[in-house]
Amino acid sequence: MKVAVIGSGLAGLTTAYLLRKEGVEVYLIERSPVLGFHSESLQVEEKDEGEKKGREGWVVNVPMRGFQGGYYPLLISLYTHLQLPIIPQHYTYSFSSESGTYFIHSGASGWSIPSLPSKAFTGPFNLLRALLNLLGVAISYLLLVVLSFLAWHDILPSQLSSPDLTVGQFTTHLSSFLARPLRIPFIGWSPKTPLGSAFESFMRTIVLPLFSAVGTMTHQDVFNLPVRILLEYIHVTLGTAHYRLGKGLSSGDVTARLVGVVEEQGEGYVNVGTEVRGLEYAVGGGVRVKLRRVVANGDGDGGGNREGRGGVESLRVDKVVLATQASVARPLLEDLEANLKTWGEEKERRRVMRMAEALQSVRYRETIVINHRDTSLLPSSPDRRSINLHLPSSPSSSSSSSSAPPPAQENEGETPFFHASGESVYTMATEVIVPPQGSSGGEVVLQTTNPVVPIAREKVLSVSRLERALALKDPLATLQNLQPHSPNALIYLAGSYVHPGIPLLEGCVASARKVVEGVLEGDRYHHVKTLREGKGRGEGKDLGVGVGRKVGKGGIQGKGKGGVGGVDWSVGEGSKVGRVWRWRWNKESFWC
Repeated sequence: MKVAVIGSGLAGLTTAYLLRKEGVEVYLIERSPVLGFHSESLQVEEKDEGEKKGREGWVVNVPMRGFQGGYYPLLISLYTHLQLPIIPQHYTYSFSSESGTYFIHSGASGWSIPSLPSKAFTGPFNLLRALLNLLGVAISYLLLVVLSFLAWHDILPSQLSSPDLTVGQFTTHLSSFLARPLRIPFIGWSPKTPLGSAFESFMRTIVLPLFSAVGTMTHQDVFNLPVRILLEYIHVTLGTAHYRLGKGLSSGDVTARLVGVVEEQGEGYVNVGTEVRGLEYAVGGGVRVKLRRVVANGDGDGGGNREGRGGVESLRVDKVVLATQASVARPLLEDLEANLKTWGEEKERRRVMRMAEALQSVRYRETIVINHRDTSLLPSSPDRRSINLHLPSSPSSSSSSSSAPPPAQENEGETPFFHASGESVYTMATEVIVPPQGSSGGEVVLQTTNPVVPIAREKVLSVSRLERALALKDPLATLQNLQPHSPNALIYLAGSYVHPGIPLLEGCVASARKVVEGVLEGDRYHHVKTLREGKGRGEGKDLGVGVGRKVGKGGIQGKGKGGVGGVDWSVGEGSKVGRVWRWRWNKESFWC
């Protein structure tokens, strides 16, 4: 079997790796001159005193590649399988606005005692105010943990159990209830409590900036998010550690290990600088991929790139996996649909049409990531933490005509930034990145995601413009159309958006695994069908369909132990206590 994987982000690389491990002949195609997962990373040179030139230093991943236990079990399992060491990263957080830092979180995923911001010690009234605020945050957080537990097991109160309930509606409803939670019998009077305003403040000043940064969403996007997605994240990450790659490893090392098995096939299997011009149905079954070289051979990673001829080439394969952004995948699917109609392949045409229509519901946000050394973006020294969140304006859950941010501004001599405009603006997140142990380049690097103020260019190390997918509004219906349900499927989709929840690296791996399972299931189906028709004389013999793959009564069998691709996918599930906490009786819940 031959499969073309289009796109070399983590979803594409993982799909190609798992398929190849199952013996499939894989072609990896990337338009850029370098493979995508590592393409934006920054190489920081190290300089010793007396040296005129810097020597090879350390790598800053762009965007940030940290991940948290509980929400990333498949990613952790994959990294463990690739023998990439991961180490706990004890992030601490500061929360600031124009008036200064108002909250400091000491990390430990909710188990630590928060610190007080420096302005709390400027006077007795400020200290009292900070302590009362801390008490309100503690009560609100405990309430949110309880509600997330109830949501995980589908036993929320009826007023909060609607799958369409948004974070904004949830905040308004619960704040109103907590403001007057009790009604005195006979007189019908409800005493007012400060819990309502405390919970609303907690949601607007703590939860909103945190999830705006996690999901790269505007404030309005967070308020429009289905609240079950937020509650799920809180439940599964409670008490878990954050992680990053250890020993100075970066996304480049992940890329190298995933693409290595594809390169081992020989020249022509890894194609960078190659644009996909269209997809056509191939007579007799399969897909013809029309290609055009946009970068000369040898200009990028992946020495298996074929020599360009300046014109359009074609590659015939049995299946195609589109591991690209939805905006790239959709026109390719629409062209294929028209071609399938010409050939009378009605079943596949309808399925491809549903996929293309479902892609219309996938929304993206422009994201700017700047690596720099401008400390003016940070809070005052006593309040600086490893991750510093800044709210450019007071958030509001009121409706807005658009949740998209205004176009990024870029003045002469300055870097691009987002102008604060109501709710259609991001929380600015600045991470303080310390050089890894063993490096001699002692200066830290600041990585700011979605700046809301300009940064002087002389302090900038790199600027990246990216697009990030938003969570699906109706994951159950949308995913049914995005994911094929046929052993005869020609096209598959992989990416962070082809997964319920917040689109993150976990969605890339999860969707890739699901694609590979679908491809192998279809393969087994056709071989079982062949055997039943009396053409299975080669039972138990290698029929040349892949490395180490044999045909038996169960169809094509992968050579690897464990799960698909030979990966033990249970490794990332964590400790026994964590597994018990994340166990659920209703495994068919739509949002899991």
